[in-house]
Amino acid sequence: LVGTYIIPNSVTSIGDWAFSWCSLTSVTIPNSVTSIGGFAFYGCSGLTSVTIPNSVTSIGDNAFEDCTSLTNVTIPNSVTSIGIWAFAFCSGLTAINVAATNLFYSSTNGVLFNKNQTALIECPGGLVGTYIIPNSVTSIGNGAFLECQSLTSVTIPNSVTNIGDYAFDSCYSLTSVTIPNSVTSIGDYAFDSCSSLTSVTIPNSV
Repeated sequence: LVGTYIIPNSVTSIGDWAFSWCSLTSVTIPNSVTSIGGFAFYGCSGLTSVTIPNSVTSIGDNAFEDCTSLTNVTIPNSVTSIGIWAFAFCSGLTAINVAATNLFYSSTNGVLFNKNQTALIECPGGLVGTYIIPNSVTSIGNGAFLECQSLTSVTIPNSVTNIGDYAFDSCYSLTSVTIPNSVTSIGDYAFDSCSSLTSVTIPNSV
């Protein structure tokens, strides 16, 4: 499938892997759709535009993974569930925006959080330079900064107790990170393939 595709109004769900590896540039999802399946648009590297309607309540795991041309996305207020790595490896993504009225999720400066911003869920892959994690955050999710290739440094506040699996995996430009004494656990492969990181200090609290 090439170019633009308009999904018919009769469709209520987009299945797992439905458009994976299609040569789509844009897709229109009608208000009839309530769920977007896992890996639904996986590998659609030419996809530049997608509008998620207010009817959608769930976005599956890895739904838009590897959509490298996608620059921004807006999560409507209807969404109650976003799967893991929904926007992973989207290297051109500069912002994941959430409708202010959404009861389950929020965003600040294009970064996806839970509603009360205690959990940092996913950072857009196109994040550049330095990032300071808000003081409200207690956990950095699995793959939260996965392949943020232009991230050079990150400040983790004393509120954070947990760094998830693959949290900073493949952050190739990351040169500086300080893990505060508040952190008690660091997940598997948390700093895997951080080829510019020359040293890291694990505090006594871990």
